Amino acid sequence: MRTYILAAALAAALPPSALAHERVLLAQAGKPAAPPDKLHKVEKLADGVYAIVTGRGGNMGLVVGEKFCVLVDGQFEDLVPGLLEAIRSVTPKPVKYLVNTHHHGDHTGGNRALEAHVQVIVSHVNARKHQATTPFTAEAAKKGGLPELVFGEADPAARGMLTLHVGDMELHLVHQAAAHTDGDVMVGIPQRRVLFAGDVFFNGMTPFIDTSTGGTLAGYLANLDFLLSFLPEDSKVVPGHGPVGGKADLVRFRAFLAAAQKHVAANPGKSGADLAATFDRKAFPGYTDIPGFLSWAAFFDLAAGRMPQPPGK
Repeated sequence: MRTYILAAALAAALPPSALAHERVLLAQAGKPAAPPDKLHKVEKLADGVYAIVTGRGGNMGLVVGEKFCVLVDGQFEDLVPGLLEAIRSVTPKPVKYLVNTHHHGDHTGGNRALEAHVQVIVSHVNARKHQATTPFTAEAAKKGGLPELVFGEADPAARGMLTLHVGDMELHLVHQAAAHTDGDVMVGIPQRRVLFAGDVFFNGMTPFIDTSTGGTLAGYLANLDFLLSFLPEDSKVVPGHGPVGGKADLVRFRAFLAAAQKHVAANPGKSGADLAATFDRKAFPGYTDIPGFLSWAAFFDLAAGRMPQPPGK
């Protein structure tokens, strides 16, 4: 029943609720999982660095050092057995750290099940706060899985950084600005020219901006400007959602968001539906909405800093 209601409510746009994202994620989590060997795909990006993706939830990363591994995000709890199988297909080494790129359940839903397999869960201080206080994620957090190691400050404008040493690699965990949420973390590995961007980067689709937890379009652009100021041309960039890309994809994503920001500013007071109808989508071929979750109209409402209206409003 829950899944049916959610699908109906979110078919064209998000309802005016700060809980919409978590509800969708729970609906996704309720779907039957495919066999682990068919669901998880491991893609080698560089020596010791891998992306792990499925058809559900956010993309994940695995970094393998001489003695231990680091896992970036953990998707849903019911997918953890298949995730562990995917990790073991790469290495028998233990996972020491689990990094949460932000608090949403499609990235942290596996925390509770993974807690027994890792030593420490790491996040930005705001991501931990939201896991503990946001309905749906908070209920799961009561049973375990909250990050034990946090960094950064409650003020999302304060830049934070934590470095993990994994063999010959440095993993730079960076919070630059509130974008998708106010607790976003990007994980860069300069020695391998790989970046796990979390939901600061949606490759080929409109991004969800969680305004209920401090996300802003301006913050997205600030993060992208920061990344593009130093990222090597041959870098591999793992988005929170969408295929693995490169610097050129980040440039294209920034151009799309800058155009959306300009369009919103030029049409003050317009509804998301009106903004979507008058935006030049032809200039950004291949960019799509997120079926069953985020429409173009809903995206433009969020880009304007307001919660979307239900369909027909």
